[in-house]
Amino acid sequence: MDFDLGAFDLDGTVLRRDLRITGETVAALQGLRERGMRLVVATGRRFEDARDYATELGFEEHDPVICYGGSMVRRINGETLLHRTLPRDLGVEVLEWAAARDLHARVFVDGRIITSPDTPAALEHLRSYAEPGLCVVESPADWLREGGEEPTKLVIVDYPDDIAGWLEEARSAFAGRLFVTRSLPHYVEVGGLTGTKSEALGFLCGRWGIDQKRVLAFGDADNDIDMLRFAGRGIAVGGMTGEVREAADHVVPGVDEDGVARYVEKLLKGP
Repeated sequence: MDFDLGAFDLDGTVLRRDLRITGETVAALQGLRERGMRLVVATGRRFEDARDYATELGFEEHDPVICYGGSMVRRINGETLLHRTLPRDLGVEVLEWAAARDLHARVFVDGRIITSPDTPAALEHLRSYAEPGLCVVESPADWLREGGEEPTKLVIVDYPDDIAGWLEEARSAFAGRLFVTRSLPHYVEVGGLTGTKSEALGFLCGRWGIDQKRVLAFGDADNDIDMLRFAGRGIAVGGMTGEVREAADHVVPGVDEDGVARYVEKLLKGP
């Protein structure tokens, strides 16, 4: 086996839109474990969701997951190995920027989500059921300014077609200070420059003594680009954008066609 560590994004990579993980995918990951590879989930989701899906994928209590887009590395048993947050003043600036454009914003702190009131875009694209630990406030910027916990990450939600009109403006406004990326068509994540999937993978590589050239990574969205470039071999699963496909060494069929399982099965069979 040419790789010592496999990293897997969740949504759009191994997790389908109906929130289902196929048995073929679970079996493929188990096959890699049996060959001696370490595996890790690398997701923009918060820890609680990441833990549940990682468990479904066969991960165990002492296995770490990369969550919050790379801002946290935490074992399934709850032990935190790495946690990076945004400075309060920068967080307030982002939230005020979003509020000035009438955009729905969310502040992710450990175990909780502080959110602005719903917008039409949020109502259309976000979960229709209650989320644990969610608290709605009139102004997330005021909440943070007045002593709220420093964010692990921020999220801005809008209609997919409308995001194209302001995403580059946001990246320009916070260039060199924050990492602004799109993880879903309606979902833009904002984190610290070191709160990325590649930084978290680098942390684990250093901890485990693994050369990054021996990392195999799978992802589908813009927030996976840095991870795909970091890895010795990056695999775009379908690929949400041309930039994702260009960042990868290989492109495989999308999640609905079990692209990850099909690729891993061929890898396990060898040349």
